[in-house]
This record gives sequence, C-alpha cells and structure tokens, in this order.
Amino acid sequence: MSKPHLLYIAFAFPPSTASSVYRCTAVANAFAEDGWDVTVLTLDRNIWSEISGVDQKLADSVDPRIRVVQVDDGGSEEPARGDLRRFSRLRIEAPYLWKEVARRRGRKDFPEDFHGAWLAPASAAARSIHAEKPVDLVMASAGPYVSFGVARCLEGVPYIMDYRDAWAFNTFSEASKYTPDSKQGRFEAEYLCNAAQVWFVNGPIRDEYARRYPDAADKMRVVENGFDPQPGHGQPPPRQTTTPTFGYLGTLLYERMPTQEFLDGWRQASTGEGSSGKLHAVFRGKMSSSGAASAEVLRAFADVEAFGLRHLGPISKRDVAKFYNRLDALVLLLPSGKYVTGGKTAEYLATGLPIVSVHDLGIAATYQLKDYPLWFPAKDLTPESIAAALQACADALAHPDSAAWQAAWEYGQQFARSAILAPVISDLRRLVGHPLQQPVAEVQRSPKP
Repeated sequence: MSKPHLLYIAFAFPPSTASSVYRCTAVANAFAEDGWDVTVLTLDRNIWSEISGVDQKLADSVDPRIRVVQVDDGGSEEPARGDLRRFSRLRIEAPYLWKEVARRRGRKDFPEDFHGAWLAPASAAARSIHAEKPVDLVMASAGPYVSFGVARCLEGVPYIMDYRDAWAFNTFSEASKYTPDSKQGRFEAEYLCNAAQVWFVNGPIRDEYARRYPDAADKMRVVENGFDPQPGHGQPPPRQTTTPTFGYLGTLLYERMPTQEFLDGWRQASTGEGSSGKLHAVFRGKMSSSGAASAEVLRAFADVEAFGLRHLGPISKRDVAKFYNRLDALVLLLPSGKYVTGGKTAEYLATGLPIVSVHDLGIAATYQLKDYPLWFPAKDLTPESIAAALQACADALAHPDSAAWQAAWEYGQQFARSAILAPVISDLRRLVGHPLQQPVAEVQRSPKP
C-alpha cells in the first residue's frame, strides 16, 4: 500500500532558531515516523542567518526521510534583513515610506503585513510538489498566517490549520485585532470552515475561537505543545544541596516577561535572612527574538552578577538535556495573559526538576503546572513573593523528598510530544484513507479548564 503524502508548510524550520521550529520539527518528524512521505515547504535557510540565527544541530535532528523544499521569501523578510548592500535608495532616504510600501505590497495577495509576499513563491512551489507527487494532506503551521494561504492553493486537497498563537486577538493583552463580522474576520471564518481540522495549543485559545466562529467549532481540537527528548534526557536522582543552582532556558522577552521583577526577587532571595544558603543561577538562550540585546537588558543582568546570576547566551536545542542535568531547579518566566501556555512549560515538566514559577497564575500554563509535585509558584510578582518561592524551593532541595521527585518525573513524562501526536496522526490517516491496522489510544492527560 502506498504511503500518504503530507505537505507541511512551516515558514520557520531548522536550522532556523525561531521559537516555532521545535513544534514544527516535532510534527514533521512524527508524521515521518508514522510512515508518511513528508515534504516540508519552508523559507530559504540562508535568510535565517540574517534575522534570527541558525542551529545546525537542530537541523541534524530532522528525520532524514523528510524532503525539505526551501523557497525565497518573496521580499517578506526584507524589513528584518540588515545587509546595507541590499538597501534601495528609497529605503535609505525615506525609510518610513519604504516600510509602508513594503507593508502594502505584502498585503496585496494575502491580508498580512509583509509576510503576505511569501504567498506567490510558496504557492508556486506547493503546486510543483503536488504535480511531482500528489499530496494527500496539507498542514500549515502559523504564524505567519500566510502559511494558511499556501495551504489553500491545492484545490481539492484537505488542509489542517495549526495555530501556534491567535490571529484574531493578542494572546498577551487579550485585545481583539478584528471582529468576526469584519472583512478580516469573514476571511478567517471562510478558511476555518473549509479546513479539515484546526489545531490550537491550549483550551482557552480553542474556546475563544469556537466562541468567535461557532460554525467551525466542530473542526477545532487542542494539540498541546509537548517535549521532545534530547540526548541525555533521563530521570534525575533527588538532589540534596544547600547551594542550589537555578536555571532558565529560552528566549527572553524582557518587556513581556516579568524579568526585572524576577531579578529584584532574586537579589532579595540571595541576601535575605531566610535564604537556605548561597544561590546560583544560569540563564541560557537569546535575549530577544532576534538575538540582539538592548543596553537596558545588558545592564539589568550585569547588576545581578554579584548576586550569583549569569546570562551565558544561547545553546543548541540538542544540548538542552545536558544543560538541565547540571541544574538543581528551574525558573519559569512567562508573559501574562490567560491564553499563554509557553513552549517551555512541557519541557520543564519533563525534566522532573523543581520548578519556580514567576508569572501571573491566571495564565493557561498554570493548568499544566498545578498538580506537579515539585512546583514552587510565586504568589504574585512582588520581589517578596518571588524571593519566598525561591527560598521555598531551596529549602526543599536541602531536604529532598524522594517520593515527590519520583512523582514529579512520572507526571512530566505524560507531556511527551510523541504521545500527544500519535492519536491525532492516526485520525488523519483515516481522513486520507490510509488507516492503521491497530487504532492508537488517546493519551490520558491531566484535567483542563
């Protein structure tokens, strides 16, 4: 029996280090592992070295059975590219006018600033792929949302829309970008109603979309982010220490995350009378989405070096398990907003290490964390509460509970991405007429709101 052919549209794919690549890599790998022919349509890899950085080790983790087709950006990334040799005279002499022209050009064929320019070259590539080997299913991961437009270009081929965020509203501020009855809302509704399935990363985003677009609600499902075991992943033994090392790994969105609040709390925990001992912390990851850091951010971290906290820059995705293995506990910094889960939450839980949460407890991530046996949440974002959470974790490390550590490990392993994706991919096999002999059981998850 022939294999089903998946065309997976992922604007960012390894070696890109954009935040979306981990989910995209895992989904493509999962389909390949399930026996699909997988073709990934993505942006030309050379562009990523200019706008966000590259990770060759992550590229090496892509299943070798996957065919990757790279496409020119069509000009969509020009505003983010800093090569002065590419600058036109208009961009040099009238940068604001140039940017507005580029924005309008991007929206000419698809209603998305700048990124709409990718529709034409990516759609042409998709049709070529389909002509060479007929596609059974298209999956588009967004943002940018132009990926959804590319998914629609193969007439008669079912498509899946994977929302890693929300197009209709801001997941941080919760403010609407447009209403369902607006021109943009009607455009999105038409895409949703014609999709075979619509994926969301958590229940709150899915529920809000179902409220806005009830005609498409039956197509919507939650496919959460999970963790992808990296070399060295394994159960940690209970660690007894009075000089714990805390760690943070991820892109630091300084203005969206309670970063300064944490640094203030860290300083207080390191000098307060309630401290269990000398505290240390290591932060790894980019200091912004682009990797650039403002003077304010650099100064904020320089000010806490004397208190045992250092920021040492990014590491490869393939080295994360080694990083976690050197730590005693983790710090989870997340933006506010009830729709926020955070891509790192599941990965943190899977380590089995104590987690100190520094975020608004009303966000979606709390529903994943609340039953974790080694969870130490700050009650609020005051320095006193953050320091208290750090000190509570340090106290627990001074007197570790072996049963709690075992329970934490077992709890975290339920978030393996393979377990989350297996039943979903099984459903899609049936959709395209290639069912498995044995049905895949739904993974049991903790309750969601």
